[in-house]
Amino acid sequence: MLRALLELLVPSCCAGCGEPGDALCARCKISMTGLKPVRRAHDTPPIYALAEYEGAARKAVIAYKERGRRELAAHFGSVLTEALTDLPKAALVPAPSRPAAIRKRGYDHMRLVADHTAATVRPVLKLDRRAKDSVGLDPDERVLNLAGRLISEPIAGAVILIDDVVTTGATATACCRALTRAGADVAAVVALTAT
Repeated sequence: MLRALLELLVPSCCAGCGEPGDALCARCKISMTGLKPVRRAHDTPPIYALAEYEGAARKAVIAYKERGRRELAAHFGSVLTEALTDLPKAALVPAPSRPAAIRKRGYDHMRLVADHTAATVRPVLKLDRRAKDSVGLDPDERVLNLAGRLISEPIAGAVILIDDVVTTGATATACCRALTRAGADVAAVVALTAT
């Protein structure tokens, strides 16, 4: 009842384009379908993104990650589930967030997306609280920021790392290395968006 009342007072709109209706309209959802290859370091598995980090996809990711639009997790989980059908079956490992970011948001954003997929979810990666926010760091600073601050619980079998945005690839590379050291076979990295 409270949700219906809230909907009357503040109608829902698409986080990508602003059109009234669902949290992510069909047009914006379609723009985030399919796996698009992303440049990668020679020692990482294939990296894919569902969309470029621009336009509606960028707005939707920011709304979800920074503006509390938690309802987008189900939409991102849905498009991710569809895209994953093109890859070998594997458990999903969400890229970790800094503990301070999780506290600020009130949820672990990539874990929540993973929980809205049809895949098995293995949240084995942890990021030390000493890691800084990577926004504004250059590629070398991003690597240094993660050095010794990313660990994985032991894990075996095939996994796919998922993240919200691939920028320099430093986080994906560090996560893949930690997972490999922990015993996993990282089949791919799939991000919602990439720069």
